[in-house]
Amino acid sequence: MASLSNKRIITIDILRGITIFAMILCANIGYNSDLPAWMFHGQTPPPTYAFNPDVAGITWVDLVFPFFLFTMGAAFPLAMRKRLENGVSRWEVAGSLFRRWLTLTIFAIVLGNAYSIGASPRPYFVKGLFQIVLWGVMFMSLVRLKDEKKCRLINNAGMFLLVVMAFVGTDYMGLTLSRWSSDVIIMILANVAIFGGLLWMFTKDSIRLRWLVLLFIIALKALSSYTPEVLSWVPAMGSIGWFFSWGYLQYLVIALAGSIVGDKLLEHSRSGETVQIDSHHIAAGVIALVAMLVQLWGLFTRHLVADLVISAVLCAVFVVLTWKRRNIMTWLGYFGFGFMLVGILFDPIDGGITKDYCNLSYMLTTTGMTALTGAFVLALELKWQIKGRGLSGCGQNPMLAYTVTSFFTGPVLTLCGITAWLDAISVGSPFWGVIRGLVFTLLMVAVTCFFTRRKLFWRS
Repeated sequence: MASLSNKRIITIDILRGITIFAMILCANIGYNSDLPAWMFHGQTPPPTYAFNPDVAGITWVDLVFPFFLFTMGAAFPLAMRKRLENGVSRWEVAGSLFRRWLTLTIFAIVLGNAYSIGASPRPYFVKGLFQIVLWGVMFMSLVRLKDEKKCRLINNAGMFLLVVMAFVGTDYMGLTLSRWSSDVIIMILANVAIFGGLLWMFTKDSIRLRWLVLLFIIALKALSSYTPEVLSWVPAMGSIGWFFSWGYLQYLVIALAGSIVGDKLLEHSRSGETVQIDSHHIAAGVIALVAMLVQLWGLFTRHLVADLVISAVLCAVFVVLTWKRRNIMTWLGYFGFGFMLVGILFDPIDGGITKDYCNLSYMLTTTGMTALTGAFVLALELKWQIKGRGLSGCGQNPMLAYTVTSFFTGPVLTLCGITAWLDAISVGSPFWGVIRGLVFTLLMVAVTCFFTRRKLFWRS
């Protein structure tokens, strides 16, 4: 017998941690290691890694972004419902959403400009030290502390030093700073955070209404994809394109679906209801994970009919195993299978699933795949109280984890000559290419968990 904790939903933290682990791994594996195409983004296959939107299919790398969006949406009710119930007004919560958007937008621009440090004419030693110092300044700017007065002082000092670093970057490092240079992933998350948060507040008392809003956004996405002239009246946003694009809002499909799951998980955790997880549930959780993996095979190899048939059979097995044993874990599985199967059906309509340019099949299928992975994790958590401390530690501190490799551990390894050694031995070797990625990724986990255990979190 087990129940979810009312303090944190560990399943969401673990899912977010899995996402970050995969994100850092795929970014740091050896690109000259003769690794197969399924180790890279579906639309940037080896050997050239040139972007080709006509390549249909997805790989495990293409799951990183939707997993993160889904967990962001699942966190909406966890972050806001308690505040509203404690008497905080909707205007105050909306204000906090705006501040979060502003923080993420500035963060995206800082990162986008900081990535150009590698092109500076200064020696590697200077560039490496500059990156490490910059990460320390970002740490000061974004860290959250229990002592609000001390926290505000450190944050303000960090922002002042960030401005100083900008002048050093232009005058000494030779960087050209621009508001148009931004980390597009963080910029999308910033827009999804504010619009998704506001939509959650609007529908917080009615899941049915949120389903209607979700279906409306799906319909708009379909219209923009299949009959774009219907939306020709939508104004162009060129002058503010550096921080907003209508295209960012399509990702609300995944985030709002995640918010429905977040509300269900929160409702269950508050109920204090114990859940009986038996061997049938564990078997069903494994079936859910297998179904997710089948998609990676079927959609990448383009065996669509086999993929649909196998997925439908696995769904039927899941239902048979759990029909008389329904609980929060089985609900999540049904949710995932529903989205995934509909997404597969949209594949031929979309001309093949693609992450870039993002189509409806991709959104629906990956939403389902995320939920099915969550069902598997939830079954393990409820059965054996698995906490996944390394993964959940990263999941609780996502922005720190997102930056630590590029601006701290990566430069340190480069300055010590380890990166050059790893690059040399991984050329032509798939084994060492993966090991290279794991070295960077495990270091990220270690550093992030070090700060998480000390409750030093970045605002995100």
